[in-house]
Amino acid sequence: MKKITFIAIALFCSVAFTNCATKKPVKNAEPQKSATEMEIDRLKKEKELRELRAEMRRDSIAQAHQDALDEANWQSQLAAAQAKGTEVSIPCIESSFDDEMYFRDLGIGRVAGNNKQSARLDAVKNAKAMIKARLGEFVQGVTSDYFNSYAGTKPSDDVQRKMESKLNGVVEKMLNDADKECEKSIVDIKGQFESYYVVRISKSDLKKQMTEALTADEKLGIDFNEFKMQKFMDEKMEQMLEAKKNAGY
Repeated sequence: MKKITFIAIALFCSVAFTNCATKKPVKNAEPQKSATEMEIDRLKKEKELRELRAEMRRDSIAQAHQDALDEANWQSQLAAAQAKGTEVSIPCIESSFDDEMYFRDLGIGRVAGNNKQSARLDAVKNAKAMIKARLGEFVQGVTSDYFNSYAGTKPSDDVQRKMESKLNGVVEKMLNDADKECEKSIVDIKGQFESYYVVRISKSDLKKQMTEALTADEKLGIDFNEFKMQKFMDEKMEQMLEAKKNAGY
């Protein structure tokens, strides 16, 4: 009886050991690739195969030309695949926000081909047009507030128009000498050249030049109150800054 029991135990251990020894380890499941990653892998394998074929037929000029065309097409497909689902970042956008010291605006210039200078000129022109439009609203607002603050008889509308014209002249002068805050250029996958340009205007310099221009202009025919005008300028600048923050830029 003891002998039979011993043989049974030995047989059980032998079978158990065989199963343990022959059992294959379970592989960790590989993470599933996204459609974009699978497309990029496919393109890379396609390139490796194409390079192998090209190496075998390098003596053919026609084949070399075809290889160049295939390479350009592959680069375009790869860029398109990599761009899928990616966040687009606009150059210089972070430098285009107003703050307590400056008015700022971003201009963009785009041209076909490699005409960098034309794209830059368009970007500068568009940036200045954007900030000019906002400063035009600023001028109209402060002159309106200034004349509405008069107690009793107000100056004529003609005087208000003359003041607006004077202040718009100051804006034009400052735009001609405006500082650059940021400038960047890129070429997209279609070969189109893009230029990004941020222009800035100092708020303190703008107030100073505007009040000096009005103080020196005797043709306005009014008793100009410099401190009252600066008060309205400060209030309007604060309103514009708050409005731009609420708009998210």
